[in-house]
Amino acid sequence: MSDFFIAGSWRNRDAVLQVVEALERSGASTYSFVRAQYDDDASAFAEPGGADEAALDDPGIRKLFAQDLEALRAADQFVLVLPAGAAAHIEAGIAFGLGKRCLAVGPVDRSETLYRIFDRVTADAAGLVRHLDAAER
Repeated sequence: MSDFFIAGSWRNRDAVLQVVEALERSGASTYSFVRAQYDDDASAFAEPGGADEAALDDPGIRKLFAQDLEALRAADQFVLVLPAGAAAHIEAGIAFGLGKRCLAVGPVDRSETLYRIFDRVTADAAGLVRHLDAAER
């Protein structure tokens, strides 16, 4: 397995954790907002709704952005856990632009042409792991 950056929504935290745990059980390393360790300046903004009213130039926001972007650059693969918000979709676009293999997990509410960036969309974490295992053979 390789290094995965997992993006999603705080509202979908349980599904994000399922993906993180399934990948880790299969031997992958993961980075996700639900388990990331942030310093004091950034940690308050890394909570649900913590950045909603913050100024984009706040030092904590800058640190949070820099840490997440560094982890995204370091990852081999990207997973978007659906449903997800705008920020996670922006991360997907960045990952695709960086040449990362992009995958998605969860229900697709409506067809989006730009979802073509995903090599595979699976219904759940188990389906993602099965797909990755089959691809390695």
